[in-house]
Formats: sequence, structure tokens, C-alpha cells
Amino acid sequence: MSADQTPRVHRLNSTLANQIAAGEVVERPASILKELLENSLDAGATRITIHLEGGGVDLLSVEDDGVGIFPADLALALERHATSKVATWEDLQAIHTMGFRGEALPAIASVSRLEIVSRAHGQKQATRLQVTGGATGAPEPSARAPGTTVRVADLFFNVPARRKFLRSASAELSRNQKVLRQIALANFPVAFQLFQNGRALVQLPAALDADSRAQRVASIMGEGFLANALYIEQEDQGLSLSGWLGLPTYNRARGDEQYFYVNSRSVRDPVITHALRASYNDVLFQDRHPLYVLYLKLPPERVDVNVHPAKAEVRFRDSREIHDFLFHTLRRVIAEQGGAHPQVTVPVQPLSPAPAVQSSGSRAYQHPTQRPLSAVQDGSGAYWERLVAPAMTFVSTPDMPAAPPQELAPDYPLGQALAQVHARFILAQNRAGMILIDQHAAHERILYEKMKVAVQQNDKQVFIIPEYLHVTATQMACFEAKQNALQAAGLEISVAGPGTLAIHAAPKAIAAATYGQIVADLLAEEPTWTEKDSDAALADMACRAAIKTSRRLSLEEMNSLLRQLEATPRFGQCNHGRPTVVQFSLPDLDRLFLRGR
Repeated sequence: MSADQTPRVHRLNSTLANQIAAGEVVERPASILKELLENSLDAGATRITIHLEGGGVDLLSVEDDGVGIFPADLALALERHATSKVATWEDLQAIHTMGFRGEALPAIASVSRLEIVSRAHGQKQATRLQVTGGATGAPEPSARAPGTTVRVADLFFNVPARRKFLRSASAELSRNQKVLRQIALANFPVAFQLFQNGRALVQLPAALDADSRAQRVASIMGEGFLANALYIEQEDQGLSLSGWLGLPTYNRARGDEQYFYVNSRSVRDPVITHALRASYNDVLFQDRHPLYVLYLKLPPERVDVNVHPAKAEVRFRDSREIHDFLFHTLRRVIAEQGGAHPQVTVPVQPLSPAPAVQSSGSRAYQHPTQRPLSAVQDGSGAYWERLVAPAMTFVSTPDMPAAPPQELAPDYPLGQALAQVHARFILAQNRAGMILIDQHAAHERILYEKMKVAVQQNDKQVFIIPEYLHVTATQMACFEAKQNALQAAGLEISVAGPGTLAIHAAPKAIAAATYGQIVADLLAEEPTWTEKDSDAALADMACRAAIKTSRRLSLEEMNSLLRQLEATPRFGQCNHGRPTVVQFSLPDLDRLFLRGR
């Protein structure tokens, strides 16, 4: 290449520079909606109305009742890096507003037909300014109430390569609705409306008290979420965490209903994600995802929001402090409250009545083994006292006066055991209604929590005579690979000879005689956990040591299990995240039998 052909450095014109910036700021209509909504919120709006056509591709309009823009500032607002929100380096270090760069409006205007109509409070009339593909027209008077309207039409009309990558109108509408949900959950005092092609899709009135805020959350997340969530408020050393934390048993296959806000800004951050996931570590089923709406507040100078083009990520000054605060707070809440209320309910639908069958006689059919309750009561005293009588606690007959409620149902969250179902479930009665408990899952959680405490306190049972275990070559190889992990889980095991292992000590929660089979089973399955995953190893051991689904239990054993479960953290789920307890309310049972109709 000759010297004459060498490209020379030159300054880009403003339109081309804005179009380049639009590549980062303007991805699709939803990203435009996010920027415009944030501008309205920064302007102090209390009512925002959105109009869409074609999913926001043909038209996207945002109207607000904020402070408005003065006529002299309107043209300047469409220039790059022109903003009213920061003025000094100190302002940038402690950002209080949603926007601050002054890039969004000029970037949007460079790839669309944009119109702004704004009237500042105290002004007699509004001012309109139109921009077509970056070319700004002359301001002209207009009529409008105080506030601002921004209309974005024909998105990417001058960049066809970008426009063809947009999806269908319904898909773009769905993305816009998600942005609105994110914004609405963080700005309760603001009313929102969304129209698509003139049809109202979303109507969210301002939520100024606790009840109306909960109602907004329910309208966005669903009534089921609110019924299966814990409201929390925690503060520590300048950090504040509040919001709704979904119970582990109320989960989804995808993590698309997780909303986390830092100083009212919806963000993604690996520190936050890890802390939240770790909080649900041993109470969430396999690859399921929890639901939550949580708000973290901290001084603005302790977080940097100027690290992502779309301001979707943040960097904390002390990420370890944030992680530990979130993890320990949420872990404690799940342990103390998540299992204390068996809120996993099963809606009961009444069975369709069977068709009537005509018979020649009037006597109802009775199975040969069926007997009236009175016959059972008179003829089988022990059976009646242990199994049937507790179930009759709220039945009053002339022959059996009702007992006082306090004698029938002590104030235990899980109530009193009544019977065992198929040697698998425990049937119990509490004040709310009826409870089914998975006996294996419940015992598994009890053992797991006890083993964790034993390992943390180094509380071991030392075997005077080691428990010897004969293993295969494959199991021996697995032991050599997992020896450190087993030791971290409280097991002291050594090689006693060819094909033989000796167990010298183990956590106290499980009977010594069972450890041989437990270790053999673990080594046979070649577990994937490492020494850093000692909790996973303990969970596997607890699962194998827990009572099996075929084990028949006496009433005393069942009630003992319930009392232990009530005293166990996170008792609502087993170690693998499956529910241990299901509550049937009395209204559910009434509906089953069509009572009250």
C-alpha cells in the first residue's frame, strides 16, 4: 500500500458515532423501553403509560407525568453525553439515578424516527422536537400536560441489517412485558399501563402500602408465589435486604422468575447469583430454580454501576462482604422459617360422583371385611386406642362426647400422628387440617442436619473395634480417589489389607453398625462430590441411613419422628429438595366432600 493509500485518522460525524453507540445500547424495543422508563423514573414520574405497535418495532411510546424538560434543554438532551444527572467525578462515584451517561436518547434517535414532546412544570406550553435517523428538526410549540412523551417509530428503518434480526411482534412484546415487570417490581409508588395496538394489557395502580405492594407482586409473580413465599427484612452494617423469598418447594425448571435489585436497579452479578444458589443448596430439588423478589440497599459509594453498557451488571467494593451477608441471611431465614410452616398445600378437587346403580334390594353393599366403627371400637380396644381414636378427635356423638381441642391436638406444627399409609407416609392431624409426611424424606433431613452439626463440632464416635469392610477393586479405587472427601465428611477410614477397609470413626448421628453398608454403597456408585462438597457426602450418607419406605412404624415412633422433624432446620424439604410435608387444609377437605354446597 502506497503512502497515498494509507487511511488517515479522522473524527467520526455525530450520526455515525451515535449509530455505533446504538449497537450497544439499542438491541431491540425492550432495551429502548428500559432506557425510557428509567428516564421517566429519574424525572420523578408517578404515572407512566406505554403504547406499543408491532411489539414496539413499529411504534413505542412512553408518557409520564415527571418534571419535564425545559425548551432550551430539549435539543441538548439529544446530544451524546449530555445529562442532568452527573456533573463531577464525585457524582459518578455515588450514583443515585437510574441513568447517568447521556447516551440513550441520541443512540435511539440515530436508528429510528423519534419525537419528544415535553412540558416542564411552570411552563405555559410544551415543546415538540423530531429526529429522523439522527437528523434533528427545529423545536416547535405543542400542547401537553406537564411531563414528557417519547415516541420511537420505525426502529432500525435506516439499518435494515439490524431490523431483520428482530423477532416476531409477539416475541418482542413478551420481552417488553418482562422489562415492565422488572421495573414495576422495584417502583411500587408508580402506576404503570401498557397498551398493545390500542388494547390494554397491563394495569398496575400505584402501590403505596404493604397490602397493595403484595398485590402487585402477586399480579406479576402469581398468587401461588405469594402463598409460598416469606417476606423478609434484614439489616447489618449498612446493608439492608428485604423482599419475598420463595419456599424451596415452590420452584421452577427455569430461573426466569428471579428478581434481584441493588438500590432499585435490576442487576445480574455472579457474587449475588452464587450466594443465592448456595442459600438453597441442600433444600432445592436437583436442577430446579427458586423464585424470589429481593431488594438489596447499600450506600451508592459501595457499588459501581458504571461497568456494563446496559447497566445490567454491577461491581461491589467488597464483594466478599455482600456474598456473606446474602448467604448467611437467606440461609438463616430458610432454616428458621422455611420449614416452620408446612405451606406446601395440595388443592383438592372433588371426585365426580359415580353413576347411580339400580339394585333389586335396598340394603347397601358392604365388603365382608368392613364393620361399623362402633363394632371396631367395642371389639378391638388396642386397635381403637392406637389408631382409630386419634382420628375421631373432632367427632361428637351421643356415646362419645367431644374432648377439648387442647387435649386432642397439642400445638405442634406437624400435629399428632394418626396412622401410616402403605408403610411410606405418616398421616397426621394439626389445627390447620391434615398432613402427610414422607417418612424417609423426613428422617433423611433429621439425620443430615445432625451429621452437619457433628462434623462442624468434630463430634465423632470412635470405634473401639474398627468396622471392617470388604470391597471390590473398583470400590478401592473409588476410595483412594475420594478419601479426602470422606474425611471431610467426618469418616476416618484406612486400608486394612488387600480389598479391606477399616472404619475407625464417624459422625455420631448414625448408628455405628450401619456405616459399613453406607460406605460400601457410596463407593459402589462412585460419587462425584469432592472434599469441598462435604455436605453432599453427608446428604448421601443420610439418605442411605434413613428409614426406608417399607418400614412399618408404631404411633410412638411416628410421633417421635414428627417432634424431631419440628426441631430440625429446613424441615420442609429433604436433602435433595423434595418436600417432606404436605398440608391439606380443612377447606380443601371440605371441598373434597362437597361440604357447604
